[in-house]
Amino acid sequence: MKGATFSSSLMWFSRKTAAFTAAAVFCVIFSLVMLHQYSESLPQITWRPYAAPSPNAWGVDLETPACAEARGIVSEDIWAESRRKYQHLRDDKFTLVISTFKRPDSLNATLSLVLGEEIPTLHEVVVVWNEVNTTAPDDFISDHNVRVRFRVSPRNSLNMKLWADPEFRTQAILLSDDDCHYEPDDMGFIFNYWREEAKDRIVGAFPRAVTIDEEGQYKYSFARGWDRYSMILTGLAFAHISYLDYYSSDDPLMTDIRDLIDEKFNCEDIALNYMVSMLTCNSPLQVVGLKHPINAGGKHGISTKKGHIGKRHSCVNDFSNMIGYNPLRNSTHYIHRGRQK
Repeated sequence: MKGATFSSSLMWFSRKTAAFTAAAVFCVIFSLVMLHQYSESLPQITWRPYAAPSPNAWGVDLETPACAEARGIVSEDIWAESRRKYQHLRDDKFTLVISTFKRPDSLNATLSLVLGEEIPTLHEVVVVWNEVNTTAPDDFISDHNVRVRFRVSPRNSLNMKLWADPEFRTQAILLSDDDCHYEPDDMGFIFNYWREEAKDRIVGAFPRAVTIDEEGQYKYSFARGWDRYSMILTGLAFAHISYLDYYSSDDPLMTDIRDLIDEKFNCEDIALNYMVSMLTCNSPLQVVGLKHPINAGGKHGISTKKGHIGKRHSCVNDFSNMIGYNPLRNSTHYIHRGRQK
């Protein structure tokens, strides 16, 4: 009798163990699927040894004509005007531009953090309000005397984030999504580094790369574990206003690129990297502060949509074909505040 009871208990335990194991396997698989789905939204910082630039390697001369490879492709007169007309803007402060769409919690959290501490070099916060059918909040002045302006987009377009707003009063524009930010103390450091050493580059937190597959097609890639990258996401990146001006200009190539972005509703950040490298022959630069930059990875962002990565694979090929070549430049440098070789 005791043997039968023990056998029954053993069978019950075996069934329970099998059920538990199956449940555990399911949880692991489900977690991996979800991690893959949201991986685009997660911070992708690849920590590499600090490498100081050689003298004059990262000049800030915006008087230089377009990159030699791009002559005949770039509208030289438009680019010259884009460089000229913003020289009077102040260069000792920056404007934070936050793009938002139906994520009030993310926006409020970012605004609370950015405005909660004094950032002496922050001139203005501009919220690009893409909810065209919803009334935007009123503009206000923060406790630290920073103006917060809600700019309502004429349509829900990713290109609106990169528009050279005539009301901007600074040369430096920190482009941001509503769920991404540097820590307030780090913003000043990164702005000053951009201003002194890398004004002609896109400088930011999240690097990406472009690879080539066996069929010779370009592939959009995370820079995870690599020793090089060629793009910085505009979810958190400094750029000179002259680049936004050329991006938004009547140049035929840029007009076609903006139309493609509206069609795909994706890839404006890739396009800006292609354009800046085309104009300057320069790579972007990853710069981070003492603390990891925040990328909350909203559950309803574009990067969580089905087909997102496929669209980005398509974009890197489309842009290369439209320009006539791939202008991206690889970088092996990064700057991390407080770290040395």
